[in-house]
Amino acid sequence: MNEIFKQLIQYECQLHHADRKNLIILDQYLHTDFKEFTKSGRVVHKAEMINALLNDVDSDIIHAQDFQFQALSNQGMLLTYLSYQINTITQDKYNFALRSSIWIMNDQGLWQMIFHQGTPQVQAGDDKL
Repeated sequence: MNEIFKQLIQYECQLHHADRKNLIILDQYLHTDFKEFTKSGRVVHKAEMINALLNDVDSDIIHAQDFQFQALSNQGMLLTYLSYQINTITQDKYNFALRSSIWIMNDQGLWQMIFHQGTPQVQAGDDKL
């Protein structure tokens, strides 16, 4: 189970960096039925997500930490973590988000993300339901 956890963290982080511009990696890691609920409240599917990532011009660093996972089945994992961006000039941290991804193993034995959600992280004192 630890090896799967490490592998999924690696895949997730690859999607935060240079590989987010690699069509082959994006096509391999995102399941055909991929869906994302974005931080802005939109629903995005695979083709739209690939297009957005390939055309993203944001050069700020994405940092991810506090990974946790939960097995949903033998072929399904829930990965949760905190992310934020770092301004490459000022080193300021911003855009904090709680993230969750569901990864499933496809028929070829490869892990693919089928669902992702980003939710803005509430700042201390703003945690009213």
